[in-house]
Amino acid sequence: MQLEQLRKKINKIDAEIVSLLAKRRVCVIEVGKYKKKNGLKIYQPTREHELLVEKAKLAEKAGVDPDLIKKFFGLILKNSRKIQREIHKAKL
Repeated sequence: MQLEQLRKKINKIDAEIVSLLAKRRVCVIEVGKYKKKNGLKIYQPTREHELLVEKAKLAEKAGVDPDLIKKFFGLILKNSRKIQREIHKAKL
């Protein structure tokens, strides 16, 4: 396979990742609304730790570097908290 073909495949996969992150954001917004309505804290360290451990195990099974996945999801979770803080500040 030629380099350009490989790059096109990577670009398609990257577009899918972005699309999935957009779908995840919609769910995060709903979670933020739920937490606001029910007086729940945005940051739930136990839940986040469990999630990172779970994703690292999935990564290992898939042959992906677990540390990379922990960092990746760490950034995703940080962004999720940011979105939820914005919701908590908003008058809904």
